[in-house]
Amino acid sequence: MKVAIVNSNLIRIDKNTKAGTEIFDYVLITNLAKIKEDNFRITAFASGNSKLPVKIESVSYRPSLDHKNIGLAHHIFFELSLISKAFSMHKKFDLYHVNIGNGELVLPFARLVKKPILVTMHGTLDEKYVHKYFAFYKDLKNVFFVSISNSQRKPLPSLNYIKTIHHGIDTKKSFLFHPTGGDLIIWTGRAIPDKGLDIVLSVIKRVKKRAKVFPIIKQEYLQWLHDEIIKKRNLIYQVVKISIDFDVNRSELIHHYQTSKLFLFPLQWEEPFGLVLIESMACGTPVVAYARGSVPEIVKDGETGFLVNPSDEDIRGNWVIKKTGIDGLCEAVERIYSMPEEQYKAMRKACRDHVEKNFTVERMVDDYIKVYEEILSKKH
Repeated sequence: MKVAIVNSNLIRIDKNTKAGTEIFDYVLITNLAKIKEDNFRITAFASGNSKLPVKIESVSYRPSLDHKNIGLAHHIFFELSLISKAFSMHKKFDLYHVNIGNGELVLPFARLVKKPILVTMHGTLDEKYVHKYFAFYKDLKNVFFVSISNSQRKPLPSLNYIKTIHHGIDTKKSFLFHPTGGDLIIWTGRAIPDKGLDIVLSVIKRVKKRAKVFPIIKQEYLQWLHDEIIKKRNLIYQVVKISIDFDVNRSELIHHYQTSKLFLFPLQWEEPFGLVLIESMACGTPVVAYARGSVPEIVKDGETGFLVNPSDEDIRGNWVIKKTGIDGLCEAVERIYSMPEEQYKAMRKACRDHVEKNFTVERMVDDYIKVYEEILSKKH
């Protein structure tokens, strides 16, 4: 089996990447590379300076974001060039596995390629264009979709889905369990409104619990970060301590996951999958989150944390915490802090067990191998 894994040219892929899709790319490719079978070969299409244990094909040594005169505005030209190169080499591969957005950019090429194409969808499908655009390609027989959560499918339920495969992480060497945790609230993610860092500050102000947050800076949201986070944090700091560390490497976060009381995740959008949730739970730290997107598929309400309905008008389930919105988040936080020690330790152990059962990298890789085999067993 010869598989071409087609990635974005936007960001260098290596162990230090902070972007969710590229984290997935690195984890999947490095683990597929460990398979020692003579007839199994992986080739990665990515920026030329990516660090991966497989052969890399590229059109540019540096990723698009490294070129100040390219950036996002003209990045698509390099993306299309990389996709074109991958498909021009179709005689060398049995299967293409695409990890760029939701596959939108490869669909126009699909009719020109005789080989099967598997698309792992990494974004939401609620944008206005998707219904009309994906309808152009509804009759393609060689394109299959993997959703990363069942909730991700809701806007386009009729796509040619072959399986839902939840992401997995390394629970054996990286995200190790800590049985007792610590006394702080933790949050990490992109510093954009969708990730709810401003809501985190509002909760911290009310519950008066110390916190540490690790934002990943996005240049287009610097003004929002300054006005809604930095300035407000400085005011809240007079009441309760909140530490902010920017652009911390993913590996450095592990210690903070392990030594925190809970992970607070008040999402403002329909997250297709939250890697940070399974990272936190793998280390034993329970989650308090709005029940949006994939979150109810990942967090077991009352067992590995608490789910909260976003508002009285937006009820997603009958959760343990009956209050909604910020009131519900505050109640959930207080409930975890007030737990007897043995009950809290049991919740931490439940978090770890849940991840080991459902969200390991080994399970994820096995699922993809089975999907590859299933696709190749079909006649196109």
